[in-house]
Amino acid sequence: MSTAVLDVAVARPVPALGPAPVAARLILRAVLGTVVLGLLFLVVGPHVYPVESFYVRTGSMTPTIPVGSLVIATRAPAEKLGVGDVIVFQRPDRPGTMVVHRINAVVMTANGRAFITKGDANGTPDGWQVAATGEGWKAVYSMRRAGFLVGWLHTALSRRGWLGSFAVVLAIWALITIWECEEP
Repeated sequence: MSTAVLDVAVARPVPALGPAPVAARLILRAVLGTVVLGLLFLVVGPHVYPVESFYVRTGSMTPTIPVGSLVIATRAPAEKLGVGDVIVFQRPDRPGTMVVHRINAVVMTANGRAFITKGDANGTPDGWQVAATGEGWKAVYSMRRAGFLVGWLHTALSRRGWLGSFAVVLAIWALITIWECEEP
C-alpha cells in the first residue's frame, strides 16, 4: 500500500473587514501626528517664534472667545494697537493674572497713553487702565475648546511631572504597536 501526498496550495484567509483596519490605522496616525505637532508648536513656538498661547478661563469675551478657548497672540508695539484690538495683558490689580480683553478706548494720562479695556460680554469697561508703552500681546487667533486640552495638559504635567508624560507616551506607543501586529 502506498501513500500519496497531495500538494495543495492553501489560500490565505481574507480579512473580514478588508482595507478598513488599514485606513483606521492611517487615520489614527494622522490624528496622533497632528496632535503631537500642534502640542510641539505650543511648547516650542514661544521660544522660537514671537507667539504665545493663552488659555481663556472666564466668559468675559463670550461669544467672540468663549471659555476654554486657546488664544494665540503675537508681540505688537503699543503705538500700533488701537480701539477694537483684542490684547492679552497682566491685570494691573493682580500681577501674574493674564486677561484677554478688547481695547475699548485710548486715553491720555499723566504717565502717557493708556488703554481702557472691556470684555465683550461685560456691560461696562474694566476698572483699570493698561499702560500703552513698549510691546504687548495682540490676540490674532483663537481656537474654541482647545484651551481645555492645554489647561488639562498643563495641570497634568505640573502635577505628575515628566514621569507621567513618559508613561502616557509609552502607553500610546504600546497601543500603536499592538494594533499594527498581524495575527498569525
